Amino acid sequence: MPALRPPPGSPRVAERVVQGIQAYIAGNDLASGDKLPPERVFTEMFGVGRSSLREALRVLSTVGIIDVRHGDGMYVAVSPPFAQASPKAIFDATEQNALRNLVETRLGIEIAAVAAATARGTDEDFAGLQQMLDEQRKQLEHRPSAAWPPLAFELAVVEISGNSWLYEIELMLRDAWLALSSGLRAGVGRHGEWHAEHQAIVASMRSRNAAQAQRLVTAHLSLERFEDDLTSLRATPASPRGDDTTPGRLR
Repeated sequence: MPALRPPPGSPRVAERVVQGIQAYIAGNDLASGDKLPPERVFTEMFGVGRSSLREALRVLSTVGIIDVRHGDGMYVAVSPPFAQASPKAIFDATEQNALRNLVETRLGIEIAAVAAATARGTDEDFAGLQQMLDEQRKQLEHRPSAAWPPLAFELAVVEISGNSWLYEIELMLRDAWLALSSGLRAGVGRHGEWHAEHQAIVASMRSRNAAQAQRLVTAHLSLERFEDDLTSLRATPASPRGDDTTPGRLR
């Protein structure tokens, strides 16, 4: 079977594999329900490792182009032209889904953390949080598009909680945020709003009002607000993937 080599220029190996599998489906006139070759055939066909292939298969499965049946193989779920969406559009869709998962997971972790930190934190701890916010406010006043380390405030709150498990999970969530494309992160960034919300959270913590702090965290991580930003992003012409010049605000 001849190797399928997608046109060069895709920024990620997995994206090239997505394009190659789409080309395979179209080139072999496969329709919904037709079985695809096993993984080893595709790794040889595209000259890639199993990890890159499996990332591409996960993406194609997530957006409904293929159906992976454990123990039975892979099948075409939709026929062309629906299977021919651009790899970038497919990865954008899965990134947006990853952002939703990230926000929902943060909500559970940070509600627990803020309650524990409110109960266990010292005046010195809260003063440290306030100092961080004061420094960030100065950055925003000097440059409204200023950025600070992702989830810096949240990690500080979790550290005050004294729960090492929550802290490890929050570090993973920070890494998941950084794994998103810079364009997506910038498009959902709201530094001014986030800073004001962090300030309100600290005020509640200092007054030992855990219930109020939890309500503020819930509002801060409003999935509806992120969805509004994603809708705006979809309506805006996309910049090249990974372009750090995308207008907006970075978390």
